[in-house]
Amino acid sequence: MFQLLLESMRFGLLIGFLLLFSSSFAEAGEKLLQPWGYEGGAGPDHWGEMEREHEKHLQCREGQNQSPINIVNVHESNLVSLHFHYFETPIKIINNSHTMHLSYREGSYVTWGDQKYELIQFHFHRPGEHLIEGKAFEMELHLVHKTPDHQYVVIAVLFEEGEYNANNANLEIIWDKFPKKINLEFVHPEDIINASNLLPQDKEYVHYLGSLTTPPCSENVSWFVLDKALEASKDQMRNFSSYIEHNARPAQKLNYRFIVKAK
Repeated sequence: MFQLLLESMRFGLLIGFLLLFSSSFAEAGEKLLQPWGYEGGAGPDHWGEMEREHEKHLQCREGQNQSPINIVNVHESNLVSLHFHYFETPIKIINNSHTMHLSYREGSYVTWGDQKYELIQFHFHRPGEHLIEGKAFEMELHLVHKTPDHQYVVIAVLFEEGEYNANNANLEIIWDKFPKKINLEFVHPEDIINASNLLPQDKEYVHYLGSLTTPPCSENVSWFVLDKALEASKDQMRNFSSYIEHNARPAQKLNYRFIVKAK
């Protein structure tokens, strides 16, 4: 009888341990798989804690060349111009809950010196992520380019509210196609856009080396922030925010980097 009672107690302890272990493992798994975002425990201050066992997001916390930044103390240098070779593409858009992401058809690219970077996608952040001497902007467009060896060039176009609050016609083409459903790509082959129309006429820029502004915050990005801001209406800004409320990472430390522009 005593032996039977002892075995029963051992079995109960084993079951309790397994339940505790599985509960702890589930909680760890939930924490590990927690999606990143822009608010609260999923926000930018916590990106470096997410998936740390896989070392995917460590640079968000430990990187020394992170983006975006406050653009100050710009140095003049002998820089070449950017040359844009953008062509038309049908609208392929997805609301991935972090931004409105538009994929670009192969064949469009930008050159800087003798290097060619293919345009693969563009997306928007509101408010803008980069600051210029502390000034914040209403919105920011990122044109993302890549080389075969996974080096990135991102061209940032800043937006501010226009003096006459007029709609930006080139944005409106895209805004009209915003999908309400998340993580479903919508293709509109009859609706054609050209990213050239989302660039200012004056393409002077400031340049620095940085990172992706979203996890995993990889530090393999050459940034070109165009000097001239474009205009959009207050309604267009609000319309974007009705789908994506806030998706801007705060400015990061410059550390020992130089920001340069052409003489």
